[in-house]
Amino acid sequence: MTNPTPRTATDIVNERRLAFGPRDDMMNMSKIKYPWAIEIYERMENNTWFPKTVNLSPDRDCFRSERMSDRERDAYLKALAFVSNLDGFQFNNLIQNIGQHITAPEVSLAIARQASEEGVHVRSYQFMVEAMAANPEEVYLMFERDGMLAKKNEYIRAASEILRNEPTPRNMALAIVGNVTLEGIYFYAAFLLFYILARGGKMTGSADMIKYINRDEGETHLDLFTSMHFAFRSENPDVYDPSFAADAVELIRQATLMEIEWGKYIIGGGFPGASDQLFEGFLMGLANDRARALKLPDPFPGARDYRQVVPWFDAFCKPNAGRANQFENRPTDYAVGGLGGWD
Repeated sequence: MTNPTPRTATDIVNERRLAFGPRDDMMNMSKIKYPWAIEIYERMENNTWFPKTVNLSPDRDCFRSERMSDRERDAYLKALAFVSNLDGFQFNNLIQNIGQHITAPEVSLAIARQASEEGVHVRSYQFMVEAMAANPEEVYLMFERDGMLAKKNEYIRAASEILRNEPTPRNMALAIVGNVTLEGIYFYAAFLLFYILARGGKMTGSADMIKYINRDEGETHLDLFTSMHFAFRSENPDVYDPSFAADAVELIRQATLMEIEWGKYIIGGGFPGASDQLFEGFLMGLANDRARALKLPDPFPGARDYRQVVPWFDAFCKPNAGRANQFENRPTDYAVGGLGGWD
């Protein structure tokens, strides 16, 4: 049906809202309202990588050798069990929950690209699990017998259900903050654990894989939801009252306390390079950093900056510059990650 008063592309763009606005399912991208969404999407494209090209064969040998203590092996598998669960949650959350309410096509495009990358991460963890574990199903389904992991998974799942069950602007605003915590806090006990092992010369292929995932989660995915936070706030200023700020800070605080509990649990009292104090200090400082990026008060006033607690983290987590984009060039000749069984 034709419109008796046809709109221009500028009219359509001006009417757009990040979420709960008029739908533009034609995906007309000639003019856009949120240029940051396209900038982030293009960075995601430039960061394209392929998990099959990361060599996990030396890790498999290390994992089975006396170089790894039983405590380190247990920590590795527990960390891997959670992050593999978490990216599955996020893949479905983006497509079936958050994405359903986004009404700006350029933002929908970035969300779709992020969901695709979460799928890549799920595959990455699959290769790691199947290269290391004698029985991969024990890792995939660890939550069925590990009460701490089950509690953490259920907490995250329940939080995602709030927007699904009651899609209001306030719940969308909290869901955006929740996704900042998911991308910017919930992965980081595992990331820190993998890097500590690698700095000790152990499981270095796994750390290479995690560095690519960390770049996706900690840079473009985090940037996407941080940008969504400010865009949604500008369009819904009545939502962002003092009670919202208090709820958002408490959300970040509770997520961090759960991640600290999990980090201490997986290292089981600690081993060389890993201690309860290190994980707690790192995660509290990281939480303050995430809150400040959203212009929120610190959830842990007085906590040290995470860069002071773990001064090597930011530099260590960067993928090798020579192989940052494996799609365009591959100067390093990786062997395909092994899926072989235990001999």
